[in-house]
Amino acid sequence: MSHVEKRGYQLILKNQDALWVLEKDKHESEDCSGNFAKHSPPQSRDTIDTAVDEDPLEAILREKAIQVREQIRLRLAWYCAPPTSRSHDERLEIICAYVRRAIYQDASLMFLSQNYDGVMALLNDQNLDLATMEKIRNTIHALCIHDIHSAVDDVIRSTNGDHVVVLGGRVFKDHSGERWPLHAWGHAIAFRDCYSCLRTICRTIDQVIDLTRYVLFTQMSLRQTEGSKYEFSTDGSRELVLAGFITDDIPLSSHRGAVVCIESSGRSKTWEENQHTLSLYAGLSLSEEAAQAFANACYRHPDLMVLLRKGANARIIRSTPLVWTSRRRIAQSRSALDSVPWDKEHYTKLPDFALEEAQPPGWGREPIAECIQFIVLDTTECTMGDFVQKLVRIWCKVHNVNDKNGLYNKIKGLYDATGELEPYEKVTHEIAWEHYRRLWGCEPDPTVMLEDLNEC
Repeated sequence: MSHVEKRGYQLILKNQDALWVLEKDKHESEDCSGNFAKHSPPQSRDTIDTAVDEDPLEAILREKAIQVREQIRLRLAWYCAPPTSRSHDERLEIICAYVRRAIYQDASLMFLSQNYDGVMALLNDQNLDLATMEKIRNTIHALCIHDIHSAVDDVIRSTNGDHVVVLGGRVFKDHSGERWPLHAWGHAIAFRDCYSCLRTICRTIDQVIDLTRYVLFTQMSLRQTEGSKYEFSTDGSRELVLAGFITDDIPLSSHRGAVVCIESSGRSKTWEENQHTLSLYAGLSLSEEAAQAFANACYRHPDLMVLLRKGANARIIRSTPLVWTSRRRIAQSRSALDSVPWDKEHYTKLPDFALEEAQPPGWGREPIAECIQFIVLDTTECTMGDFVQKLVRIWCKVHNVNDKNGLYNKIKGLYDATGELEPYEKVTHEIAWEHYRRLWGCEPDPTVMLEDLNEC
């Protein structure tokens, strides 16, 4: 970067009272194992005037610059919403906000952007050289999940704040902190189809619930990793999660206990019975009344024990003085076991610090403590599948429906009524080319292919 560009960048920011850009931390990309300017339609690639005496090397560089531009434009077309979508225009604004997020982080590109009135005008310029086009492509490619979050927030936010104007639109210094409408998660997913990645931009339990509901209701198939999942194989788990029970794991099976014979010296024998509870750890919303009603119902249920805390600094609540995970009793014969009471000295207590494991991971993979930290344990001899079904039936009573299908439809209906849900259309290269034609007004180059779209 030249001294002139660097100084020009500083003056641009100073003129907008936006020197905070120079101090703003850049998010590192994580590995997970505005307004459109009016513009004339771009020329076809085949109609670009070429001087007869053009230097062969310059011709090669110009052709490569065009190919890079096509890669950028096809990538952005891939992110478009279907033309019939109610969110189509909003998605286009977010795509432009996404590009602005790349431009404002680079001094030379920010300096260059002063020559254009919008993102479309910049990317329709056929005179940009190869080095510039590669810098634009690489800067866009380097944007991380937090930049996607910021781009969506730049467009849908209802509040103003410190910002810098880039290519005709605002890039805000800070996030609004507003809860997004449900459909906004579809915008973020268009750029990164990894559920576990998207969890890292959720600051609150309600955001996790919204993201999860959007994914499940639209029947998307997103990548997910252990510790941040939305799909489990146990029957009823979908409805359990949709209701707002955000858990990291629902094991297929769990050791429930055993009766063993213990031989000691002198050929004497004792019989020992061990019993283990089933447990599920979850975060529940502090703002949804149904979540509080569910927690209360579990608290009163005769089969269940509950350990919970309503927020990071709240007091711990137990449904019984001793919330246990296992217990043991001993008798001289197997037949005598049933008549021997469980000895309190042989109970294993669930420690209070276990509630930390009920905090779902969120922003930057840090646990979300501001939620109902909830651990529920089943004391009967049921299976994990029976346990999940038992919890689903409790949710059904809370929502006044008869079964899990009614629960699904009741929750989904709340979003259908506001138009927040639309059928999901998986983007293919053919669909992306249709988006390209509508977005750029010309035919895409069939030789240009994209790699690592939606990469983690």
